[in-house]
Amino acid sequence: MQSRRRVSENPIKLKSQKIMNPINIEDTKQQLREFVKSYQRPLHGKFAILSPLRDELIELDAKGAKSADIAAILAQFQITVSKDTVARFLRIEKQNERKKPTTPTARKTMLPRILPPNQK
Repeated sequence: MQSRRRVSENPIKLKSQKIMNPINIEDTKQQLREFVKSYQRPLHGKFAILSPLRDELIELDAKGAKSADIAAILAQFQITVSKDTVARFLRIEKQNERKKPTTPTARKTMLPRILPPNQK
């Protein structure tokens, strides 16, 4: 038979929670906003190795080097990655390059059209 929980057994204790006053909330929002502006997702694995070489890898790709060729060139410098990893890295970097934010265009203000008196 199932037992019913009483309200007093609720694990959340509202009375002991610290209630933030508006000053604390604004300080917290400001600190969080600053953190968010400077946050960059940490790179993991092979991308962390390839990231510092981004410009050189994109230049090799622009000159027509295939992913397998780039992987072989990197192997000469003791950087072991597969051709698939190089291809994935270049594809993602090209997508990120296209998505760079641009300055928004100025919106034209639309003025109300004045109708002749006979068309109202």
